[in-house]
Amino acid sequence: KQLSHLAPSLRYVREKRGIVDMALLASETVEFYQERFAANSIAMAFKTKGSEPFHLYMNKGKLVQVLDNLILNSEYWLKEDLRLRTISKGPITFELQKPFVRISDNGRGIEPRLEASIFEPFVTGKGKGKGRGLGLFIVKQLLESEACDIALMPKRNKAGRLSVFEMNFSGVLNG
Repeated sequence: KQLSHLAPSLRYVREKRGIVDMALLASETVEFYQERFAANSIAMAFKTKGSEPFHLYMNKGKLVQVLDNLILNSEYWLKEDLRLRTISKGPITFELQKPFVRISDNGRGIEPRLEASIFEPFVTGKGKGKGRGLGLFIVKQLLESEACDIALMPKRNKAGRLSVFEMNFSGVLNG
């Protein structure tokens, strides 16, 4: 279902924009991952924060790719923390607050040494051979190509680390 939005070799599809209902997309994304995550003590929650529903005018395939990358990063680190028994459950939160989308989890967060460079190419906290350090760089590039942005929120988690990714969709709000 998600691949139907992506056809990277076809430029007209890659650049085609349409209206995206963020509440519907968030709900579908949570539903898509629920079964996969349940087997690993990971859950996904979707919530709105005092905000009216909102729609974006952008390429849905790019947006799905951005969300997938952030969610899969959370999954990787939550699995690590579950394996090490530093947490017993791993909720991933998908929060909407017009024009922002925030994705966070209860894992360890971003290593302090990586905070300033996390969106640069070849930056990763994963072990050798487990990541190329391109995922968040690509996320930033995809969002910037749609007049949007991503940042780490300044609030620190229990471990004293940054852990909330906030995407600003002001540039593509529809209506």
